[in-house]
Amino acid sequence: MSSYVNGLLVQLPLNVSNAVTITQSQDDIVIDQSSRMQVFFSPNGQVEVKVNDSLSGKMCAPCGNFNRDISDDFRLPNGQIVGDIVEVMDAWKARDFSECY
Repeated sequence: MSSYVNGLLVQLPLNVSNAVTITQSQDDIVIDQSSRMQVFFSPNGQVEVKVNDSLSGKMCAPCGNFNRDISDDFRLPNGQIVGDIVEVMDAWKARDFSECY
């Protein structure tokens, strides 16, 4: 199977580095970071992130920080905590993809 990675059409599976691989699992595209974190992209647009316990308290962005305390999950890149997931999603949006909303 082929897929686009950083704008280039590549064949999967792909070793991006010693720690990151991109594969296909059933219908999903899977990014695996040394088995510490896996990101699953489904054809229907669903994204699922699975994180190893070793990353507890070290995560950020719309996934929260994975510390089992939901009160501090809506954190902006500047560290400010807000109460709206829409604001969090907008703040962490990749700005180099101008077509994304």
